[in-house]
Amino acid sequence: KEMDEWLKKEQISFTNKEGEQREPINSEEVALTRVGRRLYNLIFKPYTFKQWAKSPAELGPEVLSRIPVRNDHDGRYFSDPHQALPKEGYTKIFERMLDSPKITVLTDTDYFDVKDKLKCRRLYYTGPIDTYFADLGWPQLEYRSLSFEEVVQMDTPGYFQPAAVVNHPQNTDADGKEVDFTRIVE
Repeated sequence: KEMDEWLKKEQISFTNKEGEQREPINSEEVALTRVGRRLYNLIFKPYTFKQWAKSPAELGPEVLSRIPVRNDHDGRYFSDPHQALPKEGYTKIFERMLDSPKITVLTDTDYFDVKDKLKCRRLYYTGPIDTYFADLGWPQLEYRSLSFEEVVQMDTPGYFQPAAVVNHPQNTDADGKEVDFTRIVE
């Protein structure tokens, strides 16, 4: 209840020319209506720029509208009542799905070298999406692509971090060291 009251004081609403409340027109306005300027400047603004290389004001409202804002201790991203991960992990579930005589998997193959030779009803392209769209003659995507780096932390007793996913919105940590990643997933 205390958090609800605090958040209500922080939230900013936007009005049209007639003075009526209107819907946010970009992601900056979405964040301001949901969490106010203080949390926007601490979290949403730097994280969004770090993630997309664009100001939230340059992004449509749908980008930040999808991010849940919580004032409880529920650590899940979605509020769906039923959520689960594959018991043996995603690798095992995909190995089983792809272990079928009806599915052909090509690895170490450049899609663009073989695409005209493929005869299939469905194709799942798993390469860089920017390259795929460029081949179709489409303009460059508005947002930049993401890169992932796997680091295995074996020398840490217990858990490496306090939650399965920890976001790092700032460009520097408390010691002033550069933080060029947006999140750590354990």
